[in-house]
Order: sequence, then structure tokens, then C-alpha cells
Amino acid sequence: MTLLGQQVIYQSKKCEIIELLDGCELVLQVLEEGTSIQATQYGEGHRNVPATYILSIFDGEGNLHADLISAGLGDLLKRLCNNS
Repeated sequence: MTLLGQQVIYQSKKCEIIELLDGCELVLQVLEEGTSIQATQYGEGHRNVPATYILSIFDGEGNLHADLISAGLGDLLKRLCNNS
């Protein structure tokens, strides 16, 4: 839960961690200008929402996922673990 609200750079965009999913995935919300259109259950786009990314925490071998490390989250996780 300590990760929620942390800000990181992912794909050259400033993002905030907004959720931790049960499948060991983090949801990042882009904080910069720009939106994407969210489709309804029928595939019709009606609402502009901030762009989001879902990052797996671990790869298939149980190591930190490369996308997570490239976003600087590997270092953030280590700092948070050391401060606990």
C-alpha cells in the first residue's frame, strides 16, 4: 500500500501509482495532459479519461519485470523495503 500515490516516469511520461491488482500488477495513471477515450461495454467511446498503464511486477521467472525496472520502480521498491 506504500506504493500508492508514488510518482514515477514510465515511457517518458510522469505517472502516479493508483492501484495494486491481485495478479501482482501495478496500475499507473499518466499525470500529464492528454487523455484517452474510454469505451463502454458496447465498444462506444463516450468519455475522456487519463491514460493508464498496467505493469506486471514479476516476469515469468519470478524476477522484477523489466518494464517495472525501466520505470525506476525497482529502486523505489528497494528503498521502501529498506525503510520498513
